[in-house]
Amino acid sequence: MVIESIREFTRAAPFEPYEIHMVSGEHYVVPHPDFILVAPKGSYVIVTDAKERPHHLNAILIERVSPLNGSRRRVVS
Repeated sequence: MVIESIREFTRAAPFEPYEIHMVSGEHYVVPHPDFILVAPKGSYVIVTDAKERPHHLNAILIERVSPLNGSRRRVVS
C-alpha cells in the first residue's frame, strides 16, 4: 500500500515534493522524481539526498508518505 502511494506521489503531474517517514523516526525528502527509485517488486526504495548519497530503505519499515511544505495533499500510511 505505501509503495503504491510512493509511486503515485512520484508520478504526479505536476510533481510535488514529499517525505518518506520510517518507523524509526527518520525521514527522507524526495524533492524531484529523479531522486528516487522504487524496486520493480516494491521490496525496497532508494532515495538520493542533496549530496548524492543513496539511502536504501526497506519497504517494510516505511511508515507513511506525506507531502512536503504543508501541501493539502493527503497523508498516506
